[in-house]
Amino acid sequence: MIGFYNYTVILTYIGVAVSMVGMNFACHGRYEYAIVCLAIACVCDAFDGKVARTKKNRTVEMEMFGVQIDSLCDLICFGISPVVLSYEIGMCGLGGILVGIFFVLCGVVRLAYYNVLEELKRTNAGEKENRKVYHGLPITTIGVIYPLVFLLFPYLSITSFIYVIMGMHLIVGLLYITDIKIERPKDWVIGLSVLVMIVVLMRILHVF
Repeated sequence: MIGFYNYTVILTYIGVAVSMVGMNFACHGRYEYAIVCLAIACVCDAFDGKVARTKKNRTVEMEMFGVQIDSLCDLICFGISPVVLSYEIGMCGLGGILVGIFFVLCGVVRLAYYNVLEELKRTNAGEKENRKVYHGLPITTIGVIYPLVFLLFPYLSITSFIYVIMGMHLIVGLLYITDIKIERPKDWVIGLSVLVMIVVLMRILHVF
């Protein structure tokens, strides 16, 4: 069999599976559960690299496979999944479809450029700046931004909310391909983000 099958890619695959479930929820009108699935996929992505790095005897091929599979899965989880959810909510007119296309294409460009930088880091040990910063907004941030925006859903008319998510997709998509340098988050930032996300999801699910 081609590919690599070990614990280093488990979280990545779980993220894709959860995203597929989320798209199914969206298609059946369970938008709040679809949002939860998007956030869970984001948490999986936040920790999959850390899990992969615990395997000390990874070969070059395994590391390269990990980079490629991560990007391909990110496109499903954070490129296609949010657009499917928005389409099901009502972003399905000509303008909405064009916005969705723009968002996905920006995600594709962002991920392709990220892969290029990862390859450059491998071949140029002196390229230290790229190890400390992201170029452009990471595609996974939609998994944090969308749940926060979704908090407005109960308080706006459906038409108003559709305009809000269209604006969200346009702005976030543009930030994907804008060469702004963002410092890679430290562990405590990731932990705090997860905590905030739990609170947001509990609010979306009306736990309190």
